[in-house]
Amino acid sequence: MKKKILAIALAAVMVFGITACSGEATVRDEGGATTEASASNKVKKDVYSGEQEIKIAYVAHDLSTPNNQAWLEGIQREIAPWSDHVTVQAFNGESSAETQVTIMTDIINQQYDAIILQCSDGTALADSVTQAEEAGIPVVTLNLDCTSVHSALVMAVDYDAGRMIADQIAEEIGGKGKVVIIEGVQGLTRTDNMERGFIETVEANYPDIEIIDKQSASFEKETAMTVMNSFLQNYDQIDAVFAINDAMAEGAALACQSAKKGDIIIWGADGEKDALEMIESGQMTGTIYTNSWDQGSTAAKIALLMTGSEYSYSVLSETPQVIMEPVIATKDTVGSISEEDRW
Repeated sequence: MKKKILAIALAAVMVFGITACSGEATVRDEGGATTEASASNKVKKDVYSGEQEIKIAYVAHDLSTPNNQAWLEGIQREIAPWSDHVTVQAFNGESSAETQVTIMTDIINQQYDAIILQCSDGTALADSVTQAEEAGIPVVTLNLDCTSVHSALVMAVDYDAGRMIADQIAEEIGGKGKVVIIEGVQGLTRTDNMERGFIETVEANYPDIEIIDKQSASFEKETAMTVMNSFLQNYDQIDAVFAINDAMAEGAALACQSAKKGDIIIWGADGEKDALEMIESGQMTGTIYTNSWDQGSTAAKIALLMTGSEYSYSVLSETPQVIMEPVIATKDTVGSISEEDRW
């Protein structure tokens, strides 16, 4: 499968990267005052000559998840040809915005050249991201965005993923039935948008589908099993489940299997390898697949581009986005995702 990126969004990033060279940035001094600094004052590093050491930080929401591991591997694959002078340091945010703020402060003080960041809380990390940008360190957010303007966001579809799953579930249950949602952590932009896309699509287009309950499982498979068991005990009829990520969909599927409720439609999102295998075996109905290796690689490409240019984020009125194209993976289509693209 070739790398799939929405070309318009990528072109926008490239245009911003080129035009930013003439911008001016506002920089804080040690006393908290601000001064105007030309982007031409930024130290430009030649990424490809090998003559300068370049440090990129990857600050994950939670390094233990398959998604985060795949993103990190994608980043590492991208910088591999220059690994003699370009290094990537991974930091585990441990699902804590407070931990990530502390990490960001250390990274800025250590003068890293670029940051790839998953924001555990986009508002809480906004000031840290701005401080990094003002220090000449471009920030590329990955799926979990920040509320402050910064160099780039590389993301999988979120609102549209929810919309597509709503349409798929509606088709599978004949436009009528009862649905539950297993939520992630509230306040994260991707997950909130995905749930909103699902709910708004159901409310607008499918009046005979009722969302009877929703509950958080914090992205955890085991917690999702507990949540799903609770749903099964509390409701006589459940026709479909929408879990905000694949791990929770897998947990819901295992709970349904244990309760001998294998006829319930179960959808997740992300496209991790275990979920694809469960779709093939009939334990899950579908997921929205994104190649997370490609997504990490794309974030690294942009970070290297920004590092090797006279780029300044200060010319931006909003954060440029690169949106990875999704694949609707069902039992009929999952075979199109090759083994080499399964993370």
